[in-house]
Amino acid sequence: MTDSGRNILVVDDQKVFLSETASLLRPHFHTTTCSSPLRAVRLAKQGSVDLVLTTLVMRELDGFEVIRRIRGAGLRLPVIMITGFGDENSAIEATRLGANDYLDKPVEPQELISRIRRALAAASPPPSAGAPVIVTGDAQMRRVLDLAARVAAYDSRVLITGETGTGKELVAKGIHALSARRGEPFVEVNCAAIPASLIESELFGHERGAFTGATERRTGRFEEAGAGTVFLDEIGELGRGLQAKLLHVLQTGEFSRVGSSRTLKSMARVIAATNRDLVREVSAGRFRADLFYRLNVVSLEVPPLREREGDIPLLVDFFAERLAARRSAPLRFSPAVLQRLCRHPWPGNVRELEHLVERLSVIVEGGEAGPSDLPAHLRQSEADADTGAAGSSKATYQEAFLAFERAYFQGLLEASGPNLAAAARLAGIDRSQFFRKVTSLGLHQRTRAPKAR
Repeated sequence: MTDSGRNILVVDDQKVFLSETASLLRPHFHTTTCSSPLRAVRLAKQGSVDLVLTTLVMRELDGFEVIRRIRGAGLRLPVIMITGFGDENSAIEATRLGANDYLDKPVEPQELISRIRRALAAASPPPSAGAPVIVTGDAQMRRVLDLAARVAAYDSRVLITGETGTGKELVAKGIHALSARRGEPFVEVNCAAIPASLIESELFGHERGAFTGATERRTGRFEEAGAGTVFLDEIGELGRGLQAKLLHVLQTGEFSRVGSSRTLKSMARVIAATNRDLVREVSAGRFRADLFYRLNVVSLEVPPLREREGDIPLLVDFFAERLAARRSAPLRFSPAVLQRLCRHPWPGNVRELEHLVERLSVIVEGGEAGPSDLPAHLRQSEADADTGAAGSSKATYQEAFLAFERAYFQGLLEASGPNLAAAARLAGIDRSQFFRKVTSLGLHQRTRAPKAR
C-alpha cells in the first residue's frame, strides 16, 4: 500500500519521534526527516516536498513559525501539526496560520496515515467551476492531468484511451471545464450504448418523416453542442459507415440532419475516448486510419487502477466521505480490508471500487468494514492469492489476470441468474460491453445477447 510518489517531510528536534514516525510512514510514503526547523523550511521552498508534518515545541523555531514561514513563501503544500503540548487555542492558531490539520498525541497510526492521505488529496489544484474532482496521488495519473490541463487551452482534438471505468469521461469533462468553451454545453454520446440504426440520428438529428418512427424533427448532439464540446465515448464501437460521416464533419465542420439537404455548420470541439486499441483496429480494417489521425491530435492514456495502488486508499476515503450523509456513523475500513483492496486487480477500475464502497456503506451496520463484509469474489481472490489456487507463482501476470477475470465475470453471471443487464450493473459497465467481455472469455454460452435499444 505505498504512495511512493509523495514526499512527506517530518520536522522535530527529537530524534526518537523522527525515527518512530519515519518507521510508521515509510511503508506508505516516501519520508524525509529533519531535526532542524530552519532547514526544513528551506527544503520545503525547494519544491521537492508534498506535505510537512511538524511538531509544535522545538528549540530552533516552534511549529507556528514553521507554518508562518512556509505560507509566507507562498507555498500551498499541506501542513499538519502534531503535538502533545497543545490545547484548543493552539489548534485555532495553527489553523489561522494555514495548517491543514491538527492532531493531539497520542495518534493512532491508521488515523495519522488517513489524515495525511486526505490532506494530499485535498491539495490538488482547485478545479474550475464545473470541473469534476479527480482524486489521485499517483505520479503517472498526475502527468495525464497536467497534460489535460495544458491542452484545455487549445482547440486541439483529444483522444483519451484506457480501460473501462478508469475515469476517461471525468478527464474529458475536466478539459472542457478548463477551456474557453466552459460556458458552452458539454454533450456526451456513448457510441456503445446506441443501436447502429439510430446513431446517425443521435449525432446529427433528423427531420420529421425521415424514417419510420420519426414523428417530429430532432436536434442532433453536434447541433446541441453549439460552440461547446462533443464527447464521443467508446468511439471504437462506431460502425464504418458512420466513421466516414464523422470524418466529413471533422474535415469540413459540415453535417446535415437525416432526411434533410440543408447543410449545418458545427463549431464544437471533439474529444473522443475508447477502451480499444485503435492502432490494432486500424490494422485489422475495423477503424478508418484517416479518422484515427483526425481524432488522435493529442492522446491521453489513463492508467488502470491496478497500476495506481497508492490511489486506492485515497479513493476509498473519498467515496466513503461522499456517502457519509446516508449513515449514522462514518464508515471506516480495517487494515485487513485495505490490504485486500490493494491486492485486487480491479478489472472494473475506479467505477468498480466506487460501487464496492457504496455496497459496503449500505450493508455494514457498524463503524468498520471487515474482511467478512467483502463480496465473495474479493474474499475468494484473497484466498486464492494465499493458496495459489488462482494460479501458481510460476504463472505470468497475464495468465493470472485472465484466470481472475474468468472467475470474476462467472461469479457475476451466477449471482444475477439469466439477467445480463443486472450482471452488467454489478460490474459497473454497459450491457453491450459486458456481453462482449464474457463472450471473449468463453462464457457466452451461458449468456443471452443484449437486445438492441
